[in-house]
This record gives sequence, structure tokens and C-alpha cells, in this order.
Amino acid sequence: MKKRSNLIVAITIFIILLIFFIPNASIFADTYEDQLEQIKKEKEATKKKLEEAKKKEQDYLSQVNKVESQLLSSLDQLNTLNENLADVKSDIDKTNIDLAIKENDLNEINKDLDEKEAILSNRIASIYKNRSSSFFEVLFKSKSFIELLSKLKLMNLLADQDAGIIADIKDKKSAVLSVKQNIMELKKKQDDQRGNLEKLVTQAEQKNTEISGILDDKKDLLSSAKADKNALIELEKKQTAKENEIQRILESLKYGSAPNGRLQWPVAGALVSGFGNRMHPILGYVRFHSGIDLAAPRGTPIVAADGGQVIQASYDGGYGNSILIYHGGSFATFYGHLSGFAVGAGQMVKRGQVIGYVGSTGLATGPHLHFEVRINGAAQNPLGYL
Repeated sequence: MKKRSNLIVAITIFIILLIFFIPNASIFADTYEDQLEQIKKEKEATKKKLEEAKKKEQDYLSQVNKVESQLLSSLDQLNTLNENLADVKSDIDKTNIDLAIKENDLNEINKDLDEKEAILSNRIASIYKNRSSSFFEVLFKSKSFIELLSKLKLMNLLADQDAGIIADIKDKKSAVLSVKQNIMELKKKQDDQRGNLEKLVTQAEQKNTEISGILDDKKDLLSSAKADKNALIELEKKQTAKENEIQRILESLKYGSAPNGRLQWPVAGALVSGFGNRMHPILGYVRFHSGIDLAAPRGTPIVAADGGQVIQASYDGGYGNSILIYHGGSFATFYGHLSGFAVGAGQMVKRGQVIGYVGSTGLATGPHLHFEVRINGAAQNPLGYL
């Protein structure tokens, strides 16, 4: 009974070791199912973020268009103000020319008036001083009474003409002064208008500068939103590719047939550790060894034991750089502690094709290949298949 009890305990321990320490293909498939579920969740989250990013991009695009419209309107306003200002400045120049002309006319009129007034003054003074002698001179030198009347009329006529000329000149002077006053008032009005327009132009330029700054900020936000959207699009593409890859791998696990005949030795090397329980060289306690170890120099090529599809080509904990090849019919081979890879996940390989190189990555005391054979996820003794 005691022996039977010990046997039951040993079997139980062995089963526990199988469950907890033997990597198998079904667990690996479950892992891919988990990865597929996770990538779908991530893809859904990415899709939501992408929709938000597109919405944000459209919002910023609308804001940019709105600000650009404001800027164009402001620029049109500024152009109109500058054109009006140019017109006013041109009118002011013309007004200054007219004013200069009127001032010159006024100077000429004043000069003419001064001359006429001087002549008239001299005549009046001369008549006043010599009024008696002039009168008797005209009286006695006249040959007839008719000639006397004619001379008197002529003298009065000349005096009236001089007075009329002076009055006319004064009227012209008054008119010129009035026009000059009007021109000066117009010039002041134009100066005021120019001052107001210059203020408006300055304000419009400041407004344009402010709007341009806002537009630059909006464009930066739009550019950032586009970059975020494009990054999410790329992420979604990668997630879709990963999803398709995992689905393809899972699909491939459902089909195929096990290899016929013997497997090819994966590396030319000495058998240094067999299949089964052993004292782990690093951990220091008895542990089930799910494969065999083949010692070979670092960098020695490792070949596929048979044709199939690379399911895994990555770092895998204590196994270091590892490759798992599925051959079909729930039959797989596993290669551990590689120094480098010659193939990638998803790649189809042929029997004898180089897939990697001997190394000592992971838990290893030196360069060697850890090789496993797995059927329906359970580790088998590779020596029975090589």
C-alpha cells in the first residue's frame, strides 16, 4: 500500500509539473486568442480616438476658415482705408497748389492795387495843391466854351475811371481772400480727415496683426490635429495588420497534417541534456526538462526540423530568443536560447531552412540549442522523432 501511495504521489507531482512547467501549443493558441481580443479592444479605442481627432480637425479647420475670412475682410478694409488716405493726400496736394496759386494772385492784386492807389493819391494830391491854377489854366487855355466843358468832363471821367479800377481791384482782392479762406478751410478739413484716416489705418494694421497671430495659432492647432489624426490612422493600420496576422495564425493552427517520417536534426551538436526530470544547472533544483539540449559553438546555424509556419520569433523569458514552428496536425517544434533570428513570425519555412543561430540567451550556462517537440500542446521526447 505504501508503495502504491508513493506511486500515486509521484504521478500527481508529474501531472502538476506537466501543467505548470510544460509550454504547449494550445496554451499558445489561447495566448493568441487573448492577443486578438486585446488588439480588437485597442483597435476600437483607436477608432474612437480617431473619430475625436477627425472632429477636432474639422473644428480647427472651421476656425481657420473663419479667421481667414476675418483677415481677408480686415485686409480689404485696410486697402480701402489706404486708398482713401492716398486720395485725401492727393487732394491735399492739389489744395496746397490751389492755395499757392491764390496767394500768388492775391500778391499780384495787392501789388496792382498799391500801384493804382498810389497813382490816384498822387492825382488827388496834385489837384488839391494846384486846384486854382489848374482850374484857371484849363479855363484860359480853352479856345472855346465847348473845349472847356470837354476838358472838365475828361478830368472827372479820369477820376471816376481810377476810382472804378481801384474798386474793381478791391473787389478782386476781396474775392481772392474769400477763395483763399475757403481753400484754407478745405485744407484744414482735409488735414483732419487725413489724421482720422491715419488713425483708422493704424488700428486696422493692429487688427490685422492680431488676426494674423490668431490665424497662426489656429493653423498650429490644425496642424497638430492633422498629425494626431494621421498618427492614429497609421496606428489603426498597424493594429489591423496585427489583427489580420493573429487571425491568420489562429486559422493556420486549425489545419495541416503532422510531418511524415523523422524530423531533421536542427543543429549539428552534442546531446548534453535529455528529456525529463533533471537538476536545473542554474536554479539548483530538480525540474522537468521539456526538451533536449544540443551543444554547439555560438553562431552555429539552426535549421527547421520540418516545413511549417513560424508562429513565434521573439524573446521568451528563460528560453531567451525563441522560435516556435507549427507544422500542422497539432505538431510543433520549439527552439530556444538563440543568439539571433533568420526568420520572422508568420513566415513559411522549409525543412532544413536556416531559422536562427546558436546562442546562450535567457537562462543558459553556455551556447546550446534547447529543442522541443510538442503534440497537441504536450511536450514529447524529441529523440523519438529525430
